Amino acid sequence: MNSKERVYCSIGHQEPDRVPLALWGGSYGLVDDLYLNMLDLLELDNPVAPFRKGHTINYLDDRVLDLLGTDIRYISPGLSPTSPRFPTDEENIFKDSFGQKWIQTYPYFSTDEGLLREIKSENEIDGLVNWPDANDPAWVEGVAARAAALTKSAEHFIVGRMVTSHGPFQLASDLRGMDNFLLDMAVDPDLSSALLERVTETICDLLRVFLIETNGALDMIELPGDDYANNDFLIFSPKMFRDYMKPCIERMVKTIRGIQPQIKIMLHSDGAITDLIPDVIDLGIDVLHPLEPVRGMDIPLIKEKYGKDISFIGGIDISKAMTGSLQDVRTDVDRCLRDLAWGGGYILGPANHLQADVPAENVLELFRYAAEAGRY
Repeated sequence: MNSKERVYCSIGHQEPDRVPLALWGGSYGLVDDLYLNMLDLLELDNPVAPFRKGHTINYLDDRVLDLLGTDIRYISPGLSPTSPRFPTDEENIFKDSFGQKWIQTYPYFSTDEGLLREIKSENEIDGLVNWPDANDPAWVEGVAARAAALTKSAEHFIVGRMVTSHGPFQLASDLRGMDNFLLDMAVDPDLSSALLERVTETICDLLRVFLIETNGALDMIELPGDDYANNDFLIFSPKMFRDYMKPCIERMVKTIRGIQPQIKIMLHSDGAITDLIPDVIDLGIDVLHPLEPVRGMDIPLIKEKYGKDISFIGGIDISKAMTGSLQDVRTDVDRCLRDLAWGGGYILGPANHLQADVPAENVLELFRYAAEAGRY
């Protein structure tokens, strides 16, 4: 099988020749320092031009993916409005396109106090947020050329990366402050619903122009990442998810499928989200990331219960296995293959972004060993 056939076979819940391998999606990439270390290990020349600025992951290098033997290639938006790329007069403080402030603590960025933290009514939202114009060509700069280049060979499975780093819940939480927004969902449904409506409208507009620009090249598209849980449990109830978040995801899915009906859709949500998986399936999501090996996730049970209805990508532990020995890496690959690969429906990759504390040799071993051990 070639890579495209392999991935389609797996997410069609059949067993391909080997488990597909993935790296460098919107929620499972290489931070810049690790990428530069990979170049040294692989004896590659200078880094490629960064595809964006204002993040910890600003490179996407097909040369590395070729040498690792991964099956997926990616098309990134030209820009993302959640990128903190505008300097301010304050040291280490940047703004994104919404006007939200971010703090840089090298090499990481985190949102500062929410732009909408002090508002009392939904009527104040539009006066404070700079809602991006989705028709600005900057959002899709270079996208058509990248799509054309990747479709020439028809060898790889092509994925559209997230048009914004954060989905409706997290973007609303960025703007309002998570403590405030969680309280809003409980006591002020008008305010929380109005903010989610504006956020989701913006994301849908960006998805629309991105899909049009890729001109049918995508096999799958990533929804913006939205984290609904910590390591042990959900941070709001399943009912709140159904009342507030499910309509937002439904709207994004409808937007996507209205342009490209057969495209596969991936959702990233960290933590212990087991109780939401039936709703995720109901929404028509095809692939779920990251299947983190955390306390609140019984991964073998999830595969047994839901593996016929949804596919999984990720699984590899980034905090212990990938920072440990080469044998630790191999042991974790064996765990993921045992728990997730049977019957297809699994793409092996990191459960989140690989950080600077991961040895480059471990990344190389992850994909070398997975290609060998992952044969059916």
